[in-house]
Formats: sequence, C-alpha cells, structure tokens
Amino acid sequence: MRGSAFFPKPYIVGRRLSFGRLLGLGLFWLFVCLLFTGFGYQPWWLFLSLYIVGLIVVVPVGINSYWVIQPAIIELHTYAASTLTKFRQIVFNCPRCQLIHYTDLQRVTISYRCRKRLSPFDFNPDYFQLILKTNAQTYQLECALKASDYLPQFVSYLQRQGVTVDDPQQVVELLVSGKSLYQHFHTET
Repeated sequence: MRGSAFFPKPYIVGRRLSFGRLLGLGLFWLFVCLLFTGFGYQPWWLFLSLYIVGLIVVVPVGINSYWVIQPAIIELHTYAASTLTKFRQIVFNCPRCQLIHYTDLQRVTISYRCRKRLSPFDFNPDYFQLILKTNAQTYQLECALKASDYLPQFVSYLQRQGVTVDDPQQVVELLVSGKSLYQHFHTET
C-alpha cells in the first residue's frame, strides 16, 4: 500500500544479477553477431571473435548496480566503471558490497533533476537519487522506476530510525498522491 509504514525487508532496489538476464544478453548478442557475419557466410573465427569481444562490451552495459534495504543496514552492490573490471565482476558474481548502518547516517536527501534531452530518441530517465551522507562519505543511490513502491515507506522507516530526511521538492508527497514525477517536474521548467 502506498504510503504505508511497513514493507517487506530485505527490499531490492534495482535488478540483481541473474542467470536469465545473462542468457538473454548472450542470445541477443548472438543474433546481432549472426546478422553482422551474414548467418555463416563469413569465416567462423570472425564470428567467434566478434561474439567474444562484443560480450565483453555488451554484458557490462546491460547490468547495473543495485542496493538492498535491510532492517538495520543498507547494502550497496556496485560494479566498477571500467568495462573489463565490470565484466570480471559479473563473470565471478562479485560486485563491491558496502554496508551502511542507519546509525551512521547523518542526512538523507531526495533529489530529482530534469535531464536535458538533446535528441528525440533520448529515452534515458531523469536523475532521481537518494543522497546518503555519513561522517566519512556521501553515497548517491539511483532510485528505481517504481519508486512509489518503496520510497514513501523507506523515508518513514528512516525517520523512525532517527535519520534526518530532506525532501525539498516534495517528491514523497507526489509519489503518495500518485502523480507522475516526469510530468510534474517537466511542466515546471
């Protein structure tokens, strides 16, 4: 229920790495390679080299970092920015895991920024982040597309844990009322 104080924990925000997703990316790239090499018209070594090099580039693009809301901590599972390092992390299923305890949080800020569209084919989402500030570091967590499923409850949970939550744009209020964030912020600008 939207705005409810309770939601299941652990709650995964983003998409965890799965075998089905890797298989889908591999099959997609297999089709593209077959298309590029003429469905067997070119030598097999050309197909194989294109497939392997392409997998090293395509798989990291299709897998993103995610975070998990736990009862006492937030787990950040992040992948490297470098393509080869990220590919190695994906193959061995070992993203960098960081734990942030709620007691270490000083402030949480909800930030929504409009993205400038340079092309009519730019379908990337706007910048929607949760900025966590601790004594040692600041973390920027990407909010998933279905933020209304977890963000109001998570903000309420953080406030009950004694964490200061800043929402200068009233994003949580918009989510609870069921309004589209995209339409609201793009009509203002």
